[in-house]
Amino acid sequence: MIYYRTQSWYTQIARWYGTVWGEVKVKAILILIYTSAAYWLCLKEGHNLGRTRKNILGSTISFLLIFRANNGYKRYMKGRAACIHFFCVLREIICTYLIFLAGGSRNRRLRWRRVGPSSRPVTQEDVEMDVDDKIASEERTEAVRWCLIMAIAFQMHARLLDQGLNKGRITEETKRRVDWDRYRIRGLTNESEFRSLDGIVRAVAAPQISWATPQYPDLPGVEEVFGPEASALQESPGDIEISRVPYIRLCTYLVYKLNEVGYRNMNDPRMQDKRWGMGERFVPLVTAQTMSLSYSYSEVNQIISTPLPFPYNHLCKLLLFLFFLCFPFYIEKELGLWVNVVENTLLAVALLGLDCIATELENPFGDDANDLNMYDRVATLEQEANVVGVSGGAVLCVTGVTIITIITIITIIIIILIIIIIIIIITISTIIIVIFFIMITVITIITVIIVITFIIVTIIMIIIHARG
Repeated sequence: MIYYRTQSWYTQIARWYGTVWGEVKVKAILILIYTSAAYWLCLKEGHNLGRTRKNILGSTISFLLIFRANNGYKRYMKGRAACIHFFCVLREIICTYLIFLAGGSRNRRLRWRRVGPSSRPVTQEDVEMDVDDKIASEERTEAVRWCLIMAIAFQMHARLLDQGLNKGRITEETKRRVDWDRYRIRGLTNESEFRSLDGIVRAVAAPQISWATPQYPDLPGVEEVFGPEASALQESPGDIEISRVPYIRLCTYLVYKLNEVGYRNMNDPRMQDKRWGMGERFVPLVTAQTMSLSYSYSEVNQIISTPLPFPYNHLCKLLLFLFFLCFPFYIEKELGLWVNVVENTLLAVALLGLDCIATELENPFGDDANDLNMYDRVATLEQEANVVGVSGGAVLCVTGVTIITIITIITIIIIILIIIIIIIIITISTIIIVIFFIMITVITIITVIIVITFIIVTIIMIIIHARG
């Protein structure tokens, strides 16, 4: 992704990298030559090739391209939101494991420790770890490790899906980036874990020996990643063919590993068989988070693997080609070179650029200049995990107590507010009911008075009429 100053015109105009010029320059030059030749022919022959009329085709193409760019922007923002949600859920999973894995005696001592001016200082005895604390620390590290592997695997899957699984082949540069992701995963896993994970990656290539070609022969431990032949430089294989046969994806396998950490450390409330572990009531929270993670992954997967419907794309390209082909019939030699050649070429650049932008926006994942920067997100998650996870059990325990205390206070305040609102609603309802009954009583009394008055008046009238 390119970051730029929106206030500066110069830094935006005087730029080549990341713009549409790289895609449209050849087509624009061809259209310029084609239009110039048609204009020269009109000058030589002394008459125009066609009649000028209102250009309906150009307006139609503009509408179709703008509609496509608008849909592409929606896909771009949807992919960006899914990517942000994916990494937010990974942070939540890390925090859940760091807080709710109970630990041992050190955790219990520091959890109920008074915090404030009257609190006693932390002693060496307070921070000493027993077996339960050590197991909890290892399991926290395990959870953080798998979350980091998930982030790297997500980035690697986006690369493979963008080129390999959609187009059938990946370039040498993409393969080099995927190899770097594999090397990073190897640094977070032991040998057996890496072999099981790398077997899923290797399964998408045909043949699998293509992954053994060295791309980083000077890195330490590279033989464990690329195979024993990686220590010697070999010739690059060029593009690698990718198998499109349905197979398990690495991110799906890692979702299982994240759930496994939670259920492996679930502490039964009656048996208390794993005192260091997570309470049984908190394990469904991990399951809900991994489900949300799978949903974001599936959404990104759908955005990359579902292009714009082919009939619409075909129509846009066909109309663009026919429109550019008809440029000679719009030429009026009396208007000069600028109107007939330069303006038509600039119009072609505008339409081709809009089509190129729509193509860029439809898939925001990959390694292009304007794609989402996954490296920054993965690096940020690594730094956050290091700061939070390496802080130690004492800080984590105190943080957990603070968070739980804040949640308890907020819950109590919400309950009190709900009770007050219910009392107010009941009071208002009672007042309304009382007023309603008073109004009915008054209306009834007035009605009775009117009826009695009417009867009395009627009797008096009858008496007067009888005497008369």
